[in-house]
Amino acid sequence: MIMKERRLLTNGWEIGSMAPAAAIDPVSFDAAEWYAAPTMPMQVHEILLHHGKLDPEYQIGWCRSAEWVTKLDWVYRRTFSCETPGVRSYLRFGGLDTFADIYLNGVKIGEHNDFYVSDLIDVTNVLQTENVLLLHFHNANGVLDSMEHPEWWKDQDKCKLLRKSRHDFPGYTGEGSSYQGIVGYHTPIGIYENVELILADEAEITVDEVRAHLREDLVTGSLKVKLSGVSYRAGELDIKVCLYDPEDTLIGEAVGHAWDEEIVIPVNEPQLWWPVGYGAQPLYRVDVEVLLDGRATDGFTEYVGFRYIEQPYSMGFRVNGKNIRLWGGSMDPFQAYTYVWQHDRAWRILDMAQNAHVNLLRIWGEGGIPYRDEFYDECDRRGIFVWQEFFHGHGMFPETEEHRKLYRREGRELILRLRHHAALLMWCGGNESVMGSEFYFRDEYVQGKVVLQEDYPALLAELDPGRYYHLSSPTGGEWANDPRVGDYHTYDCIWQYPFHEYPNFISEDIRTSPPVLHSLKRMIHGEVWQEGYDAKFTFGRRFPSPENWMERSNHGAMGHVKTGPYWEYYDADNAADHIYRFGASYAQVLRDNIERIRMGGPTDDLPPSMRSKGHLSCKFNDTWPKCYCATIDYFHEGFHPYYATLRGYAPVILCFDIRNEIRLWLVNDSAEPVRGNVTFSLYNMETDTFSFEKTVPMCVADGDGKIVMDLNWIKYFHKTDLLYARFTDEDGNVVCTAVDYCDVERHYAFPNAELSVQVEGDELVITTDRFARCVEILGECDGDEFGWLFGDNYFDLMPGDEKRVKILGKLDHGTISLRPHYSTHTTVVDFVRPEA
Repeated sequence: MIMKERRLLTNGWEIGSMAPAAAIDPVSFDAAEWYAAPTMPMQVHEILLHHGKLDPEYQIGWCRSAEWVTKLDWVYRRTFSCETPGVRSYLRFGGLDTFADIYLNGVKIGEHNDFYVSDLIDVTNVLQTENVLLLHFHNANGVLDSMEHPEWWKDQDKCKLLRKSRHDFPGYTGEGSSYQGIVGYHTPIGIYENVELILADEAEITVDEVRAHLREDLVTGSLKVKLSGVSYRAGELDIKVCLYDPEDTLIGEAVGHAWDEEIVIPVNEPQLWWPVGYGAQPLYRVDVEVLLDGRATDGFTEYVGFRYIEQPYSMGFRVNGKNIRLWGGSMDPFQAYTYVWQHDRAWRILDMAQNAHVNLLRIWGEGGIPYRDEFYDECDRRGIFVWQEFFHGHGMFPETEEHRKLYRREGRELILRLRHHAALLMWCGGNESVMGSEFYFRDEYVQGKVVLQEDYPALLAELDPGRYYHLSSPTGGEWANDPRVGDYHTYDCIWQYPFHEYPNFISEDIRTSPPVLHSLKRMIHGEVWQEGYDAKFTFGRRFPSPENWMERSNHGAMGHVKTGPYWEYYDADNAADHIYRFGASYAQVLRDNIERIRMGGPTDDLPPSMRSKGHLSCKFNDTWPKCYCATIDYFHEGFHPYYATLRGYAPVILCFDIRNEIRLWLVNDSAEPVRGNVTFSLYNMETDTFSFEKTVPMCVADGDGKIVMDLNWIKYFHKTDLLYARFTDEDGNVVCTAVDYCDVERHYAFPNAELSVQVEGDELVITTDRFARCVEILGECDGDEFGWLFGDNYFDLMPGDEKRVKILGKLDHGTISLRPHYSTHTTVVDFVRPEA
């Protein structure tokens, strides 16, 4: 054998249950019944579902009937052959959930107790020609129950003593759902990542460091590669590095002759990697090959991008000399009925992020899981920055030396795996560890803070120096959630804060609503609108929505309070209108907050250091179906909040700042200056007329925002008149429009607008005879309402304007219906996607 070999152990696995036990006899153990896994990796619940042992509803959060699974221990078993026993051999377990004893051929070869790390076990002396691999998974709740709740931790969640997501434990199983939306509880168990047999008998890499360096002049670059490894016999070691440009042309190669030797390839005038919206994302291929006496023994390929990042002020970033503001969301796990990687779910979220002009995704540490490499590779290709958190969440966490060793191991593995990525913008210690502690223990010592202040910075100084590290989200100011410095979470919906009008950086913008109607129908039990239900929210009533909706909301998290101002909308007597109140008011708050961040401050003469730096929604996606705060629901349907975010993040926007005075802004966060004309007018819905029209020529530099005009010159006007503005470029093309309101929605009498719709290729071309409030576009494909994605939705449309909306996603045909919310007219068109 010469070349290092990796064999995925994907087939032939089976699982069996047993009563909880401290250990098993790996030689004699046999389950009463074994269930074959159709593929691997798969966790226990998935395999049982495949065999018809679980109700499929557990996958959408109705988990009480599946709780028996997590009260048992489970054993995974597989036999496999190896024709070369005696060769240096390892078993690598990419992800185990969570507490497992590992046996090979009757010998205990390892123990696992941390969800967030992999295991690499040397099995050279145990491996045989024919092998039996057993993994005994202890049920996590049993492990937790068997532990003492120490006095020093008595006021904290006991489950935080274990290294597994707190949301996997039954901390709240009363009325309503868990925080993540589960009714009952769900504790995943089993193998969630690949298991590999690795054979390496000559020379192999143990740690790789691949870095693309770029100087401030943006023309002097270099590739630096350093490998740690081991040679298992004497011989001449060569480490060959080849660098290929984005067109796949070899542009440099170098050879090293020792482990830990830095190999450098100069790169002059590299093609610059940019975040999406600012330029291209050229990636250079790096091929690394290890040779011993001229024969290849190990190697890998990675991709790097050349970019120069500075941080001149708090949460303010400059990329390749250009100030970049950041737009995106806080990412939950893509699903939690299993932690096995779901490629299609991940790619749908990335597609929706790209459609919404997102350039940053924050990987939420509290419920976080280690995402696969392909996710970060795809962010590199798409130009979406990553804010990567370590795995801590809301409130204190233990800081014993035993725990700190676990955290350092997790951090080391994550840093080594991700540090070469062009899209990796920053590290963060976790979610709300400091802020959560301040909420509940205002002036007490914050356990875990020493890890955030010392352990992670030390790891990063060793392994990834120069990249920004943020202590915890939020932190930075006089208190953790100080809006003026660092980042800020919009808890102003339930807490009173000063200084929150123009925050430095919103890293969680949270409001709540039910999802779109067809998603709600799929996730609740019972009628969506029970006969006789009265939606009036009177004194003494607890919730503003039906009980079976609120069953999928965590009451302790106050989702029923964190809403937008739904009371400003018309009362509802049906499910669709009631959902509209919450969805539209959620979108209203998002719009207001995003536009204030885009404006950056009360005046347009502030330096970049004093302007708001970015905005992230919370949450960008749902892990389980629930009535809470996701911009994109569990079924990956976009609703009012998603499309409000999309419009708010558009590179160039018009917006009205409605306060003591009304000011119209033009904001440009594109890569180039914009020039053209802004036309303002008032629109009267009753008479269908425009008045006080005024056109102003404008030029706004990239990364800037300017006040076009204030409306003081009008002096006064009736609040039922709508504010309308349109920006056209120098060629007369409409770049963007804006419609806004000076009164609450329930005070407006909207016209019964009728749309005209044409299908041109994969676009809808839409016009209206009267003002159309909140045009909703729904699709149906062979009876299925799910899976549609549009370039815009839930938008206002003025008469005389033409709206073009892309039909995105993978659906190739269907029926599409469009209706303004207050209209009795629905327009229906057939769609067949043109062949590429």
